[in-house]
Amino acid sequence: MLDYKKRRSISLKMNFNYNNKTKVFFSKSELQIILQTYSKQVSSGVCRDYSIDHSKQKAIFSIFRSTSDKPIFQIEKKNNVKSKLLFDFSITYKQKIIDTNVSLSKILKRLDKKFEFFNKIGR
Repeated sequence: MLDYKKRRSISLKMNFNYNNKTKVFFSKSELQIILQTYSKQVSSGVCRDYSIDHSKQKAIFSIFRSTSDKPIFQIEKKNNVKSKLLFDFSITYKQKIIDTNVSLSKILKRLDKKFEFFNKIGR
């Protein structure tokens, strides 16, 4: 039988590890795909800056027209309600969700169409 101090230290270690696993981050491959899309828009002159934020509930990649503006678009990665192994990706424009999908590539295709609109109107 474990004494009180040993049980307490074991439970503290378990809680600490559990909390680290609940944070949502973009994976390396996801960031590469997102940055490819972002770099196309930088070369066309639509975007100039980005930021990455994360919390326990979601990770956000924000795309800015300039450093002092509000984000043009945000790509959010959230925990999926139905499955612990899947994530939901969504595009946000002016704090309104445009599209939500489990597939990041489908979300980015939709984002490319939105950027084509920005290129047509002359920024």
